[in-house]
Amino acid sequence: MKQQRNRMVAAAVGLFLFAGQASAQWPWPYPYSVGNLGPGYYLQGSASVINSVGNLYTQQEQARILREQANQAKLETRKKNLDLHNYERENTWTYTQEQERNDAFRLRRIMNQPNRFEVVDGSAMNFMLPHLTAIASRGAQGPPVYLDPNMLKQINVTGTIQGEGAGVLKDGGKVFWPLALRGPTTKKLDVLLPEAVQAAVGGTLELSQVNQINADVATLRKEAAAKWNKEEIDTTMYLEAKRFLTSLENSLPILRRPDAARFLGGSVAARGKTMDELAMNMSSQGLRFAPATPGSEDAYFGLFNSMVTALSGGTNDSGFRVRLAPGGSQKKGAPF
Repeated sequence: MKQQRNRMVAAAVGLFLFAGQASAQWPWPYPYSVGNLGPGYYLQGSASVINSVGNLYTQQEQARILREQANQAKLETRKKNLDLHNYERENTWTYTQEQERNDAFRLRRIMNQPNRFEVVDGSAMNFMLPHLTAIASRGAQGPPVYLDPNMLKQINVTGTIQGEGAGVLKDGGKVFWPLALRGPTTKKLDVLLPEAVQAAVGGTLELSQVNQINADVATLRKEAAAKWNKEEIDTTMYLEAKRFLTSLENSLPILRRPDAARFLGGSVAARGKTMDELAMNMSSQGLRFAPATPGSEDAYFGLFNSMVTALSGGTNDSGFRVRLAPGGSQKKGAPF
């Protein structure tokens, strides 16, 4: 840039000298000029050239200033973008926080307005169980919630694998059949089921036993449908029979599991004098609540009410043993 400026200055001086020499060599007036311009015309042209060079330098400096201002504006924009990004990051919930919020709202909804099927299939209690386990493990104080042993005997438990666990087979295979299913086929199963349970506990179960039980259960379904078509049983009895058979079919896979002895032998069950003891017992053995077998629904609702009572016992600033989602109207006996 400095060399370019020197060349421009040299060109301007050379043009000025050339104009002076031309004025000295040629007599006045210049033979090819138009009109009488006079010698001052050449000096004016030289001054215009020098003035243009000066204006060029000025414009270049102004351009540099504008460029620096633009760079500063870019830096300021980047700084504001970074500030905005940090603000959004600090005020945007993470995935874990969002899940915790959703879980809190779901817990609140289950404790206040549970769906009947959520209670019967055990999903409502399974969702509340980790909260009770966390409270019990921290030693949080609160009024103990005592449990009825007869109620717990009707509660089905299973492991982490999906299924009903022992279900209707938990009493050694002795089954109380619905009236619509009773007949010769159920009498056969009254013999086959206890034998299969005993063989599964002892590790001597054979495939032929399982196949015979599955065939007889399929026969019961056909017999119940035939009775309903002949109007020997009404729709309510037919639906009860189908539901019982579904529960039985969901319990049969426990016979094939390597840990069948745990569930069929009675070593695994819902135990505990209080709700905190039950929660710790379930957690220590890796158990979860399985769906209710037909006839044990009342016991499930009793257990659900006991779990709600245990969770809503006031020991902290919010008045509850477990922190729940905000909002909701206060209701007598409800945790909000």
